[in-house]
Amino acid sequence: MIINKNTDEVVISLRNLTKRFRNFTAVSNVSLDIKKGEIVGFLGPNGAGKTTTMKMIARLLIPEEGEIWIRGNGVLQLLTGRNQDYLLDEVGFLIENPAFYKHMTPRQILSYFAELKGYPKQKISSRVKEVVEMMGLSEWIDKKLGTFSKGMRQKIGIVSAIVHDPAIIVLDEPQTGLDPKARKEVRDFLKNLKSQGKTIFLSSHLLYEVGEIADRIGIIYHGRLIAFDTVENLEQLAQKSVLHLELYSLPDNIDQKIVQLANIVESLTGLDNVSHSVTYNYDLKVFEVLFNGNPKNQLEVFKALAKSEIDIIGCSVPRTNLLEDLYLNYISQDEEFRANQQNIPSNIVKMEDMTN
Repeated sequence: MIINKNTDEVVISLRNLTKRFRNFTAVSNVSLDIKKGEIVGFLGPNGAGKTTTMKMIARLLIPEEGEIWIRGNGVLQLLTGRNQDYLLDEVGFLIENPAFYKHMTPRQILSYFAELKGYPKQKISSRVKEVVEMMGLSEWIDKKLGTFSKGMRQKIGIVSAIVHDPAIIVLDEPQTGLDPKARKEVRDFLKNLKSQGKTIFLSSHLLYEVGEIADRIGIIYHGRLIAFDTVENLEQLAQKSVLHLELYSLPDNIDQKIVQLANIVESLTGLDNVSHSVTYNYDLKVFEVLFNGNPKNQLEVFKALAKSEIDIIGCSVPRTNLLEDLYLNYISQDEEFRANQQNIPSNIVKMEDMTN
């Protein structure tokens, strides 16, 4: 089946996707559209349904209910057993931890994947060199993978997903096993792919990594998609955001300064409960002003602070801290919903641990 219409250049469409393993529902009624040229982050704790969803896109698992549509030759097409080879040639996948034969080299492995995906044979050699260089592993191109660290193998796994130059890239936990320097390299790598017009769908439970690069965020929990939008829109829906204020010098009495700041901004935050609108973060050494996430309220807070005599030298709305708060807020709302559905007191429903 083919839909020949422009839906704002949607390249992957999941519609009421459901997957069960006997009596356990791993993914429940998930619907989302991924648009051309954007990075979509798929957030959730371990066991939330991220990998199962991506395996269904890769046709490694077949959904009990729902449909997967992928754009091929300019039109959205329903993914089936008959057209999967043709449609999925336009997609690059990294699903779970990559496993390679230890006696083989990146040149051999990547050449194999490129040929398997139909990349022009006469261009494979130069393409393999190009993608290995992207990851800073050129000197390792002919070394046996058995000598690689876990992080280096992960990098080879990531480039194996893009060696055939696909338009769509699906990455399951690509930052697993990487040190901070390597994670930054991968973030820059993904930003570069986006600048080339690639579409990227990546899952993670590392909020910072996704928050730095994603255009839109999907939050999945117990198999249900509980939120999907830009960070900015999610914060307005959750009516929660935070502003960091850095002062020229640390005051002698922090509690007194909190009261002074609260008197200036509490009527402008857009929050009903303003008893704790201002706090101090001792780790970051900044004052934090809580507001409702509306840019208009943020502007009013800025104006009021600018007119005050407080020696503020820096103001920022930290996206990563905000994403963490939003994540926990939506998870908490879902826990209350699930508890009400099961008629169980919400305070005894335990949230899954976010583990690395």
